[in-house]
Amino acid sequence: MLIYSAENRQEALLIVGLLQQTGIEVTLKNENLQGAIGEIPFTHAYPELYLLDERDETLARKIITEYESSREYLKTIICPACGEENPANFPSCWACEASLEK
Repeated sequence: MLIYSAENRQEALLIVGLLQQTGIEVTLKNENLQGAIGEIPFTHAYPELYLLDERDETLARKIITEYESSREYLKTIICPACGEENPANFPSCWACEASLEK
């Protein structure tokens, strides 16, 4: 059963590790297809994680949801003063130094 499509190989391996730490076994497919993008549609090149035991689905989804919510640092905020994009955890704009605090 397909449980996750990762953005890249590194993310896929990270999630495999998180799942395996709790005893959930998965198979990783398309691990090395990123180089084929252009020859095949990019959506076919995403690394995919498949559960070996469907009874692990609930716990696996919980772990993946926790992983995705921990990626908060990847979010961005637009500076209200100059319109530049900044990481959401910055207290002030990198470009104009205006406060980004809410």
